[in-house]
Amino acid sequence: MIRFLKKASLTAAACCLLLLLLLFIFRVPILRFIGNQLICENKMEKVQAIFVLSGDPWDRGNEAVRLYKQGFAEKIICTGENVPRLFLIAGILYPESELTQMNIIAQGVPAKDVELLCKGTSTKEESDYILEYCKHNGIKKLAVVSTKFHTWRIHNTFGKKFKDTGLQLIIHGAPSSAYEENFWWRSEDGMIFVNNEYIKLIYYRLKGF
Repeated sequence: MIRFLKKASLTAAACCLLLLLLLFIFRVPILRFIGNQLICENKMEKVQAIFVLSGDPWDRGNEAVRLYKQGFAEKIICTGENVPRLFLIAGILYPESELTQMNIIAQGVPAKDVELLCKGTSTKEESDYILEYCKHNGIKKLAVVSTKFHTWRIHNTFGKKFKDTGLQLIIHGAPSSAYEENFWWRSEDGMIFVNNEYIKLIYYRLKGF
């Protein structure tokens, strides 16, 4: 009996070591797969308006500018009412929507083509306000721009909200300037974003968003 237990223990230990070795050897494709599961984009088409979600005025704003200059839309709408905490310390009360707008206008987009929708503190809330805005302003085809690793959650949240509305929704991801998506684990920013995004996905699933 003792000999059997020892043999079983050695076999289990050998299997664990083999599994760890395989994980190490294939760590790059495995980690890349984990990141890629967060990306869910549509092919970009010409739309009536581009909505830039809050959370990253720099990268998301830059991508909206690129799309605008390529002729995909004649209007950009910046959303989000959260004020970055560091700005609060300095007494600066610009919400993220205004910061995104500033970035976009600074890059040459006419101010008349950049509108504020200073509402929403989460993806869920922004989906509500964007849908309401589209209905009230006759927008039938729109693009939503966010960070690439945010697009799967947008797909889930906006997909439920916009289903059966007759509106055509295009989800587009902005590449990060803080890390490379294919090697996100090499950057602290990338590791934090991917970790947080999976936690938020679980939270949204539990809440039914």
